Amino acid sequence: GLQPPSDTCPSEACPTSGGKGLCTTLCGTGCQHCTQEHHWNRCHMYGLGVYLADVAAKSHQYVRKPTGREYSMLWCRVCLGNPYLVEGNLLTQSALHDTCWCQDPSEGLESLAEEWSVTKGHDAYYVKGLSGKQKHGLGVFNNEYIVFQPYQILPLYRVDYTC
Repeated sequence: GLQPPSDTCPSEACPTSGGKGLCTTLCGTGCQHCTQEHHWNRCHMYGLGVYLADVAAKSHQYVRKPTGREYSMLWCRVCLGNPYLVEGNLLTQSALHDTCWCQDPSEGLESLAEEWSVTKGHDAYYVKGLSGKQKHGLGVFNNEYIVFQPYQILPLYRVDYTC
């Protein structure tokens, strides 16, 4: 499956992650080059998970610029399980930045759509888009789904397109 982002910065000396303009490294924890701790910088607002969207235009915002005219995007099957509904803004931009599994986010949220319950066994976050009512940098316009385990995602197709 797809891997959640690392929480270290890419090193320019790294043959895998260097020179790509990335926020976090593509490498695992064993990379001898990518060792500097990553700090919040308008990235993974809801933790160190894999972010997915139900609108292709949202996903297109995160697609790397192509070398030619063709973009590529993955079409995936995702097992959300029992997602926790996040409906509202974060208290601060980095409130959930260091979250690395689906855990109670209530201390970082402005309001709660539902109470957290360990017995519900939440497997993902479903962040409901606020369609323009979000505070800048504290909420999202379109829906987002965040999963924290790579086995929750099965890439099915690579879609190549131009725009």
